[in-house]
Amino acid sequence: MQVAEGPASGRTIVASIGFAFVGFLVTAGILHATIRDPLHLHADIRSEKLFLLDQLHGKVFSAAFGSSHVHNGFDPRVFDATLAGSAAATRTANMAVAGGSQSEQYVMAQQFLKQLQSPAQVGAPSQPCVVMLELLAGVNFTNDHLVHPRAINIYDWRTTRLISHFGSAKMGLIQRTGRIGYALVAMSLHYANVGMLSNEIFAPPLNEETLTVQTENDRRGQWVGPASAAYQPTLKTMIRNAPRQPTISPGSLLEGNALMVQQLAAASAVRHVSFAYIVMPGLGDLTTGLDYPDQVMVPGPDGMLEVPIINLARADRFPELYKAELWYDEAHLDETGAQLGTRILAEQLKKWYAAHGGPTPCG
Repeated sequence: MQVAEGPASGRTIVASIGFAFVGFLVTAGILHATIRDPLHLHADIRSEKLFLLDQLHGKVFSAAFGSSHVHNGFDPRVFDATLAGSAAATRTANMAVAGGSQSEQYVMAQQFLKQLQSPAQVGAPSQPCVVMLELLAGVNFTNDHLVHPRAINIYDWRTTRLISHFGSAKMGLIQRTGRIGYALVAMSLHYANVGMLSNEIFAPPLNEETLTVQTENDRRGQWVGPASAAYQPTLKTMIRNAPRQPTISPGSLLEGNALMVQQLAAASAVRHVSFAYIVMPGLGDLTTGLDYPDQVMVPGPDGMLEVPIINLARADRFPELYKAELWYDEAHLDETGAQLGTRILAEQLKKWYAAHGGPTPCG
């Protein structure tokens, strides 16, 4: 006689769920171990920059990182020409990524430093290796990028731990919780390999138009988009209605800013790398601005690192930069504005080195 089976007990259900969860973790771990460096999985905009980094390997020794403010606003050609003949002379690339964040500039700078060769190794003249980081880049990506490869592929535990240090007591609980919560969710998706396997097998092609814009005329990564004449009246109105002098308040540095430099210096394949933080300008600086110290001290592998802070977001100091014809929109310089802004940046950095000494040649 066949006995009818009754409903599964609660213990059986819990055990089944537990086994399924363990199986998922094991499968995810096996897949994760078989995938190459997730940073090199395709992610729009960033993949093109990593391709350029490979092409420039052994040809550049310094680079600027950050978001679209740097991507558009830093011209390596002008930077190098302005520093030519000084102790800070170097050959530079623009490795910033539009829509970027502190998390992304961290992994991009880390990748740059891991592949960096000293000038002596490739027969180039002795020179400093300078890593320039955008001080005010957003900590995480925007919410619409949470399930995008740009976030999922880079939020390992090291990146997530770094992001946890980008907070302060001045921030509200919701803001602090949101920052670390975003990173934790992205990290869970990273280790669950969401989309990584398909990305490995069916990698989309690089955007050839993007590569062309960023490489023609020796731009070395700078993005130059079409100017919009239609936006000029808005920019002129903003400038015309701005107060005669902006309100300046103290800017604050976060623990994560120093920790990022410390970790990057430790990861470098080349000794004596120099670092600098840059604050990029925007037309909002006409109304309010932040005042930062001219440097921050960071423990490094060879002693304390003096990291200059070059603040271009001061309309009261650099009024020549705040003209409508130099901007695409209120947040991004156009090509002519980038040339002027980059020249000011290089001149300010040169002055800083003249006052503080250095930079030390890398190698």
